[in-house]
Amino acid sequence: MKTIVAKKFKWEAAHRLAWHEGLCSNLHGHSYRMTVELEGQPDERGFLIDFQTIKKLLAPLIDEWDHGIFVADTDTQLLEVVQQTRWKHAVLPYDSTTENVCRFVAEFLLTQHLPTLQHHRVSAIRVNVAETETCYATLTLSIPDKTPEQ
Repeated sequence: MKTIVAKKFKWEAAHRLAWHEGLCSNLHGHSYRMTVELEGQPDERGFLIDFQTIKKLLAPLIDEWDHGIFVADTDTQLLEVVQQTRWKHAVLPYDSTTENVCRFVAEFLLTQHLPTLQHHRVSAIRVNVAETETCYATLTLSIPDKTPEQ
């Protein structure tokens, strides 16, 4: 029997999509809301992972992003501005679309916390990020099984 455990997060951040043909090409902000779901096999007590563990895994990322600016590494114009002004910012390796924010969070968990996830028998990560009350993206990523040498 698989179980899903979820934790919600929120932060405020600005971004822009320089290539966008509409209003999103301008620097603007969102009240981001994110739900991270971890799916896996609970232990013999019916426990998968502690909510505080999920919070600890993602707190550094949320702290880095809150009240900052997402900057795509290809947006040299915005990158120059935030560096000159020393505004709080986080450089992403791709555009700061909601889809890519989901991707970044899932990849962060996978690359930075794989042993913890595997220890807790997590088999999949689902990340849902909303940038407004009516617009969101969701991404699901499978966790590789432990290799024999782990």
